[in-house]
Amino acid sequence: MMEEVMGKAFGRRNFLKGLAVAGAGMMGAGALAACAPQASAEEGEYDFAQTVAWDGQYDVVVVGFGSAGAVAAKSAAEAGASVLLLDKAPLGHEGGNSRYCGQTFMHSNGDEQAARDYFTALCGTLPVPDDVTDTFVKGLAGLKDEYASWYGLNVEDFRNVDQLSPAFAFMSPEYPELPGSDKISMTALHEGNSDGYMWQVQRDGVAALKDKIDVWFESPVSRLVQDPQSRTVVGVEVQRGGEKRLIRASNGVVLTCGGFENNPEMIKGYLGLSHCAPLGTLYNTGDGIHLVQEVGADLWHMNSYEAMMLFGGMCFLAEEGERGTILPLPAKIYHGSLILVGASGERYLREDELARHGKHYANGAWKMPKHPSRSFLVFDQAHYDVLAASGRIEEERLAKALSAGSIAELAGLMDADPASLEQTVADFGKAASEGHDPMFRRVAETMRAFGDGPFYAIEVMPDILNTQGGPRRNGKAEVLDRDGRPIPHLYAAGEFGGIASNMYQGGGNMAECMIFGKVAGANAAAKKDPLPTYAVAAVESSPTYLPGKETDMAEEKSYDTSENEYVGKGQGIGGDVVVKVTMDGDKMSAIEVLEQSETPDIGGKALESLPQTVLDAQSVDVDAVSGATTTSKAFFAAVTEALGQAS
Repeated sequence: MMEEVMGKAFGRRNFLKGLAVAGAGMMGAGALAACAPQASAEEGEYDFAQTVAWDGQYDVVVVGFGSAGAVAAKSAAEAGASVLLLDKAPLGHEGGNSRYCGQTFMHSNGDEQAARDYFTALCGTLPVPDDVTDTFVKGLAGLKDEYASWYGLNVEDFRNVDQLSPAFAFMSPEYPELPGSDKISMTALHEGNSDGYMWQVQRDGVAALKDKIDVWFESPVSRLVQDPQSRTVVGVEVQRGGEKRLIRASNGVVLTCGGFENNPEMIKGYLGLSHCAPLGTLYNTGDGIHLVQEVGADLWHMNSYEAMMLFGGMCFLAEEGERGTILPLPAKIYHGSLILVGASGERYLREDELARHGKHYANGAWKMPKHPSRSFLVFDQAHYDVLAASGRIEEERLAKALSAGSIAELAGLMDADPASLEQTVADFGKAASEGHDPMFRRVAETMRAFGDGPFYAIEVMPDILNTQGGPRRNGKAEVLDRDGRPIPHLYAAGEFGGIASNMYQGGGNMAECMIFGKVAGANAAAKKDPLPTYAVAAVESSPTYLPGKETDMAEEKSYDTSENEYVGKGQGIGGDVVVKVTMDGDKMSAIEVLEQSETPDIGGKALESLPQTVLDAQSVDVDAVSGATTTSKAFFAAVTEALGQAS
């Protein structure tokens, strides 16, 4: 029978060997039977999934609770599927890069042809297949209305980015010289950006379907369970609570697990960077790359990534495992007697150019610059005074700058070649005096020859918003193998295998999360044909993790209050910030944070100090905590709401 089913290429011995290989490393709780004789096994005609002792079963499993994952889970649930949404991050860290991004999405104001022309031009000499382009540009044309209708929002509340942040208006569109650009915009869902709002809307969309979507945090996927003959992905192996759990996905698995910007080896190997600092989540470590490689997926766009703004995407020096802090805008504060040099003390890019998501213009295209192993901003005393007066750089950072009385001495502190740095400064001075920069064509008005010392250097490093690399997909969001064939029941969306092959338009990833997340969720939820059967031994499964049995999504809480105690709520990056304010007459005597899901190392720290700050001032009219503006505003709003009940 086996030879009849599988053909001459596979006999029973080879098939059983294939099953055993697929199940290697899965022994323990919920182990793969791999057709080994056992009391519960029964010989007969069974499909591969019946040879696995499953611990749980859902129609769809979504891996990664960022924007794409939230959209895919909602899409699958609304198509009638039971969904398990997994994330490796703990509560308060979920959301991937969607939690930290600018909260705007790219769209084409209803014009599909303009979107096609613009996206095709962005891809340039690195085009993506027509079916992928079709899905994306059709989605872009109707994305504003889609967001409004799907999430119950009022499109009249939406705001273009130029209405919100003049500093970022140049990104709407980011490439105005390309065809179709006159119809391209970046839009936020409300009067605000970089505040977590879009991510929170999508998170709330998942919470509203809690009867159909279970969520597990701190539950990374360690393996995709695949039929070695039909190649169908039938489930996942999850690490949860220190134990392995095998979860059956009857209809499909959707991978939305982000990129590899926190994986130093992948950063070196794929991007050619010796190091970089992530600006978003710390949990994108490229796990999904290994998952899809094991099931035969092809990879694409592995050297494509995005950064922020200045000097080809530079931030202040950060330790490994820490988020980067971008150099502050406006760019004009860096115009003058300031240059960017590499480890040898030589300039390597045009300092006055405002990068397009890190990309600089060269030879007819916008590309990421090749950053050296170390980089420094070098400037004189006159420019030190400019930076200090701008108020845009913290005094503490300026105070830590390397300082010396001569350029040669400064080079020594930088471990650079003194002669090289001296020549670089001299050449720059000559260019400034002549009003012509022969090396990089920096605009004359932005250059000023170095004057008197002392001279300063601040070490900086490449920043990174996200990587685009991952599994190749088609227009149906199906993951493709190395021969271009879909791997059955496996889908991908978002930055995990993103479609940005070349130049990138701001808000494009958030648009892609919505468009391909919705497609992936719906297609994964669709009923599938029965799996092929083989003459093998089945294993009796008794799944305990079933829809509605276990979820980590927090239920909305109610709080008891005593006399003179009042509860207020504000909207933070990760969700509600809830406080209790105790009044003593007309004064606040205590403020307690009752609930918050802010990132512990940013918003969480801010919430430790803000209560006392407000109590001391007896007012919310105080400065926000630097780097935690949205969390601070949420806290102030919560206190204000509580005070409103007391009046």
